[in-house]
Amino acid sequence: MEIRQLSYFLLACQHKNHAEGAARSGLSASALSENLNLLERELGLTMFQRGPLGHYPTEAARWLYQAAEPILRLAEAAETILTLPVSQEIQRIEVRSPLQFMLGRLSRAASLAARELRRMHPEALATVSFADSASREASVHDLPAQQEPPPAGRVVLDYAESGGDGAFLFLDEWLCVTPAERFGDDERTVPFDMLRKLPLFVPSLAPAQLGQARAYCAAHDLPEPTVIEEDVGTFPKLSRDAAPFCLLAPQSLVAGGLARLNLGHARLPADLSSKVVARIDVDHPAARSYVSLLQAIVQDPDPVVLYEPKITLKQMRYFLTLCEQLNVTAAARKLHVVQPALSNQLRKLETVVGRKLFVRHRTGLEPTPDTRRLAELFTPAVEQADHIVFQAAHHAATRHQRLSIGFIPMINHDGPLVRAMTAALEEWGRTYPNVKLQISEAPTQTLHRWVESGAISFALVEAHVSRISQLDLNTSDAIGVVSSAAAELLPPGVVPLRRLTTLPLVLPGEAFGLRQILDRAADLRLTPQMEVNSLTMILALIRRMPLATVLPQHSVQPYVDAGILQFNPIVEPAISRRLSILFSASRTLTEIERSLIGIFRQNLALAGFTPPAASDSAPDDARQDHTPVH
Repeated sequence: MEIRQLSYFLLACQHKNHAEGAARSGLSASALSENLNLLERELGLTMFQRGPLGHYPTEAARWLYQAAEPILRLAEAAETILTLPVSQEIQRIEVRSPLQFMLGRLSRAASLAARELRRMHPEALATVSFADSASREASVHDLPAQQEPPPAGRVVLDYAESGGDGAFLFLDEWLCVTPAERFGDDERTVPFDMLRKLPLFVPSLAPAQLGQARAYCAAHDLPEPTVIEEDVGTFPKLSRDAAPFCLLAPQSLVAGGLARLNLGHARLPADLSSKVVARIDVDHPAARSYVSLLQAIVQDPDPVVLYEPKITLKQMRYFLTLCEQLNVTAAARKLHVVQPALSNQLRKLETVVGRKLFVRHRTGLEPTPDTRRLAELFTPAVEQADHIVFQAAHHAATRHQRLSIGFIPMINHDGPLVRAMTAALEEWGRTYPNVKLQISEAPTQTLHRWVESGAISFALVEAHVSRISQLDLNTSDAIGVVSSAAAELLPPGVVPLRRLTTLPLVLPGEAFGLRQILDRAADLRLTPQMEVNSLTMILALIRRMPLATVLPQHSVQPYVDAGILQFNPIVEPAISRRLSILFSASRTLTEIERSLIGIFRQNLALAGFTPPAASDSAPDDARQDHTPVH
């Protein structure tokens, strides 16, 4: 995921087809579509659906729009923030609204006003947030809490209360939404006699607006409307309902969805409207300027927000790692990139912001006064990008669209652990045939990082000390010295752990859970003759050379039984591998995740790894350990 992809996505959300959006940005329609397809595949989300008149954003897309826009706004601010005096602090202006985010006139005008504000007040950084659809889980869509000081100014966008306080923005007229064939003409007015015969609905709104709708119906002798839980951006049920109905709703809430679906609307026979105002809760000159800008911009009935970022997420991540390490070599090692690539990205970033960001010394890097200010913007942007990946994976799993999991490396394709895992996957796949399953294999340390970032939902790892939650699978697999039976490095029988210091060892690197278990048990740093990060290659080496390694017994038992390898259990102390499921404590496991873990447990027991479970059911929340292992 990159910032430019997010900017293309925001642009596509505001147009009825990709060709229109591409023309606005100077891209070809195919290039825009390709970037959007890549973003959809990476996040596992369905972001657009087709209607009779074009495509329209799904609920997931409206969440992603709100989650992605702060990253773009921070990137834009970073391009000019270093032109301010170092002594001038960033003034944060918070713009909030309890109104639902529908990609309409108000939300787009609010974004444009936030960008224009920086021209008038370069030191001001406005954040804009609307409420998500009431039908969606708050845990999935809440933005991560930022440890920030109180804002210098705060503006609230809402319908006017009875006192009519706040700066007037526009009148939000209520409409009657109904099947398109009944009212195809936008100027058509529905008579009261027809309304009295139709089922009347209202979407889930704030109490004040629900009260306004009910009072209108009572004053005009209409039946009391029924509140329905319908997403007013996609109308998943009403757009397929052939029976006549009328949904009473404010125009700003439904206009975007109606333009792309098989629904029409008509005016009400008597005026019903809600006054939208901007109220300053915390006064500041920049907050007052924001309201004035918003009043002017909101008069445009169809504003378009177009971000054209020059800074990339990769540059942000590289910069923050350099700030942490203050050494190019150490930063490149942590990022798993070569030094020239890291230096090249830093030069590009310095070109965009127009400043040198580090002073280079023989001993390392020294931050400049501008470095802290840039890090102040980049840190929340990168955190928000990580949050998007994490929550998108949970969203896809919750809706049975995609599940991404990880495994520690397996030694051979026919071992008992592999057989147990493949049998579990086959059984689970019959229950959830439409879920796209993505499986990644990596060392334990890498799997930890992927779980923490949300790249995968959970991972099968060796149980050990962790900052995140683990679900113990109650396994026990003896660890011992493995060597070629023909080499006769050791006599049959047990081997004291201290004997390993005298053996010609080939071991996996420190990122592997097996190596971490061994190093902790030995209470010293073993120095192998070879360090190879491939278990398959390690087996090949010990079969050809006078070398030994350390592996769990189950993984090599078929070779031991065939007389190819020799296994010597380690004693003094005895060491065993226990398996666990690693997952994030910041959310609960979904139904499809619990089901797969439950089937894993059953098949591990059948393979002899674990005792039979007391219950064959999948683990529920009560059986999850959400406390980090210490």
